[in-house]
Amino acid sequence: MHTQRVTRLSATLIISAMGLMTSAGNAGLMINLDDPPTMQEAVAYIQAANWAEAISAYRAILKADATNAQAQFMLGYALHASGDIGNAILAHKKATKMPEVAALAYYNLGCAYAIQGETTDAIEALESAITLGIRDKDQYAQDPDLKSLHADERWKPLIDSIAKLDKAEAAMHFWVGSWDCYDSSTGVLAGKNTLSFRVGKNVIHESWTAAGQTNTDESWNVFNRQTLSWEQTWVDHAGNLLHVSAPASSDEYEGLMFVGENISPMNQMTGSKMHVRPYEDGYVLQTGYSSKDEGKTWTQVYEFVYVPAGEPFEPKVED
Repeated sequence: MHTQRVTRLSATLIISAMGLMTSAGNAGLMINLDDPPTMQEAVAYIQAANWAEAISAYRAILKADATNAQAQFMLGYALHASGDIGNAILAHKKATKMPEVAALAYYNLGCAYAIQGETTDAIEALESAITLGIRDKDQYAQDPDLKSLHADERWKPLIDSIAKLDKAEAAMHFWVGSWDCYDSSTGVLAGKNTLSFRVGKNVIHESWTAAGQTNTDESWNVFNRQTLSWEQTWVDHAGNLLHVSAPASSDEYEGLMFVGENISPMNQMTGSKMHVRPYEDGYVLQTGYSSKDEGKTWTQVYEFVYVPAGEPFEPKVED
């Protein structure tokens, strides 16, 4: 545990508190006991390393509003910094239930367990922190709270999982952009496709318009941290509904191989595969397959070359 996480989580509050302390001197640390303290006042105690007053302030804030996620996180931080690790663990656990601060709370929970020598619990908490996005390898390596874990056989795989998750989450990012899509065999423009990030970079929205048409077909692509896969739900103007997913940590295919099922408006179900991978000259190649025998055999339905929108494209001529 260290102060950088407090700065990242509560930068606005800390700036406000520092301004209060500068303008009012020690008076900025006074709390009106007739009312719950403000978050600015509580952060002022943190900045002054006055842990007892900070703990008291955050507990008062939480008594008035138990849903205040930042107050819950900071209570755990203050308890942790004061050396009251047992109560810090209880506070960290509560904070892990609050989505706004869960990732950092799991990290601090792992630190607290490590200090207590509860190695298995520490590893499990840190695994959750990594899954939720806390992935600064230097932070894990240099945090003195975690030093006791370095000799454990699970430590190296834990740290190695950071790179694995980063790679899996980024596995579909090459496809993001605005594209002109050409039939690979004829060179004829098949349509235009735009893929853009939503909700950070773990959700990608796709908008497809076939050449000569105005109808837009769309998909939502979501990275599943539990399965390390990208999952796509596609719906088109004809009423087809496609559910496919692609393992993002597999080395079996270049790019991503989506596999799943397409349900037609007549409720007919067919197998569907879609191989999307980086191609030469910064292009992307997408090949679609269909199966009518539950995946025993596959037939290629299309193959598109994705070219950055507006760039000229000349299909290769086979010798």
